[in-house]
Amino acid sequence: MRKVYLFVTLLVLLCTLSVPRLTSAAESTNAKDPVLLLYDSKALRTPLAGNVEALQRLLAGFSTPVTMLSLEQYKEGKLHSFNKVILVRNKSDELNLPDAFLQDLKAYSGKYMQIGSGLPNTIQQALHLQEQHTVDDTINLKISDLNQTSIAVSNMAWVTSFEGKSYGTVKSSKHPAEAPYSITSGNYGYIPYLSKGNLSELAASYVLKDWLEVSTAPQHYVLISDIFPFSNLELVNAMADRLYEAGIPFVASIQPVFSNWDYPAMQRYMETLKHLQARNGSIIVQTPIVDSTDSPDVNKLRNELGSFLDHLARLGIVPLGVSAEMYWTYDKHYAIDGLSFFDSGLILPNQAVQFRDPSDTAVAFHSTAYTIDANELLRYMDEGNSLNPLPMNTAIAYSFPNDASKLETLLTTLTSSWTTFDDYKNGGHSVQTSASKFSSQNGHLLMNGQEVHLNNQIQDVDAAHVYVQQEEKSLSGLFSVQNKILIVLIGTTLFLFGLFLIIGHRMYKRKYMQSWRQ
Repeated sequence: MRKVYLFVTLLVLLCTLSVPRLTSAAESTNAKDPVLLLYDSKALRTPLAGNVEALQRLLAGFSTPVTMLSLEQYKEGKLHSFNKVILVRNKSDELNLPDAFLQDLKAYSGKYMQIGSGLPNTIQQALHLQEQHTVDDTINLKISDLNQTSIAVSNMAWVTSFEGKSYGTVKSSKHPAEAPYSITSGNYGYIPYLSKGNLSELAASYVLKDWLEVSTAPQHYVLISDIFPFSNLELVNAMADRLYEAGIPFVASIQPVFSNWDYPAMQRYMETLKHLQARNGSIIVQTPIVDSTDSPDVNKLRNELGSFLDHLARLGIVPLGVSAEMYWTYDKHYAIDGLSFFDSGLILPNQAVQFRDPSDTAVAFHSTAYTIDANELLRYMDEGNSLNPLPMNTAIAYSFPNDASKLETLLTTLTSSWTTFDDYKNGGHSVQTSASKFSSQNGHLLMNGQEVHLNNQIQDVDAAHVYVQQEEKSLSGLFSVQNKILIVLIGTTLFLFGLFLIIGHRMYKRKYMQSWRQ
């Protein structure tokens, strides 16, 4: 009986292992501890609006799994399910925290960070923290080689004394001594001020890196976004050549196309992508634009995106990741049907949030890069200086200009920069469909385990194309025969009519001549 039991158990195990299973980005080899992100308010219609979203994107940039929860929804014991907890305090007029949360915090032994004032007493004591509060002020913020002046703040805590490590400095005319922007000590971290859209968003990443215990060396990439089939492809190819000659590797974010692959415009687009790839460009796929969550196209996302990736495979084009607005990672539908092909991603700021199946838990890519617009980054840098490494992998984004003069300005900016940019394909990236597997390894592009041959020769595409195919008509043969018969009949009739006309004319002439002689 025991042998039968063991045999059945072994058989079930073998069957289980043999069933293929598609893993999502959240189920990748990412072994980082998840973070519980609590907030008392999202500060809508206030100067702090968007700081929770900014923090979400920073955590995504560190490939950190996140579970979000409003403090009003907190239940006893939730804190002890996580080793790392971040609380965002945006309600400056309400300093009381829920009793269930405070009781759990007293017994909590994990890592705790707070953004915004009103630290619990136990943590203030652990940090030996003393601070003042400023109601309305203007500060100058500096961290590493980045700085920004004249930032308007309200109800900001000003650290005057602490024990631990500090990050950055803030100055103000109302405070004679400069203060640290943020601090850490042991398991605790504290950021008094965070707002979306200014330097504080990047400054928070410096303390987050240490608090999250991220030890990997960060990479900087050039990201050229918004490359479409209807872009000026000649300029795209020229840009790739110039960057290649300057020794600048780049990442090209391309728009997927789900139909009409046989059109000349689409074929020229594919030739351009092959050229980008051959010119040290890494291809990543930009997620489709979501116009409406009620659109039937949303339901076809998985099949269409998978088909596009397989079409790239047939042409020898190797995509290495995806670029997506951050809300995609907080949506079950988009995460499973759109992002699960990829284990690497670039996290873009939200532009137009179109949730379909929202989730409080975000997927995290195995390899992620935080994106920042190049013009925004320039606001924080002194002219002519090179950029020191930022705490996380960062893609500095330039939107491709469909204008020769603007492209020249972009290329001049890049080729004259002293900043060293990294090659995206030097990292380990993987994209997989049911039929194809793409990857990169030590700078080499692989497809289904075989190295891909790079060809920078752009093939000419014949513009002649029948865009609307005519349906074959089953009676066309019969109509053709009928036409020929009618032509013969009409020709015969005309011939006979002409013959009768000539005979009639002669008979009339003969009769006329006889009557004239008489």
